[in-house]
Formats: sequence, structure tokens, C-alpha cells
Amino acid sequence: MSSITLSSATRQNLLSLQDTAQLMATTQNRLATGKTVNSALDNPTNFFTSQALDSRSSSLNTLLDGISNGVQTIQAANQGITSIQKLVDQAKSIANQALSTQLSTTGTAAGAYSASTASQSVLLTINGTSVSATIAASSSISATVAALNSAVSSASTSSSGSFGA
Repeated sequence: MSSITLSSATRQNLLSLQDTAQLMATTQNRLATGKTVNSALDNPTNFFTSQALDSRSSSLNTLLDGISNGVQTIQAANQGITSIQKLVDQAKSIANQALSTQLSTTGTAAGAYSASTASQSVLLTINGTSVSATIAASSSISATVAALNSAVSSASTSSSGSFGA
């Protein structure tokens, strides 16, 4: 085998070039990964600290995702509750309107009718239309209600108001 003889200056220059190549490889690895410590051989303390922090960061990201999902669920529930409240308000309004209509027609009939020994004529006002119903003195409650309902149904086809027995 033949040997190569190098002067000390050439040998020093060659070692310096090898060190430079090794440092460039390390720098390129750091640039590619974005980490200053890539293995436990580079710096054991910093490497294991970095691993612990990466693990903690992952756990916190998982918690953040869970919190975000919870917030979205609460927002959806809030929208649902708001919609239900609007529906309940509409139902209350419709019920109050129906109750008001029923009270005004039954109130008119109750005020106009009083028990008497002679036949009685009752004047009803339904949706602005006056209707008269004649009730015999000996009429039962159901006959009286039937007479009132007959007058109401003949007065208006658009109004479905009837009196219950």
C-alpha cells in the first residue's frame, strides 16, 4: 500500500476543511428542521427539555380543540334556545289574540243575556257585525248555546267563533 505524505500546513488545511464541511452539514440540518438541537448528542439537556415542551404543547393544543368544540356547542344551543323562545312568544301572542277574541264575543253575549221569564232577544257583535238571537224563556243552557251558535254561524262565514256548553 502506498502512503501519501502531507506537509503539516496541508494536513491542517485539510482538517479545517473537514470541520467546515461538518459544521455546514449541521447548520443545514438545523435549517431544515428548524431546531438548534436535533438529537441528544448535540445537547442532552436542551434535547430532553425540548421533547417535554413539545409534549406539553401537544396536550395544550388538544385541550384548546376541546374548548373550541365546547364553545361551538354552546353557541348552537343558544341559537336553538333563542329560536324556541321566539316560537313560544308567537304561540303566546296567538293564544292571547284568540283569548281576547273569545272574551269579547262571550262577554258581549253574557252582558246581553239575563235570566228572564219571557223570551229574550240577545244582540251580539261579531267582528263588527251585529247579530240578534232569540232565546225562549224555558230554554236550557244547551238550547241557549245552540241558538247563540246558530246566530254566530249565520252572521259570518269567516269567523269560526262558537260558544262552548
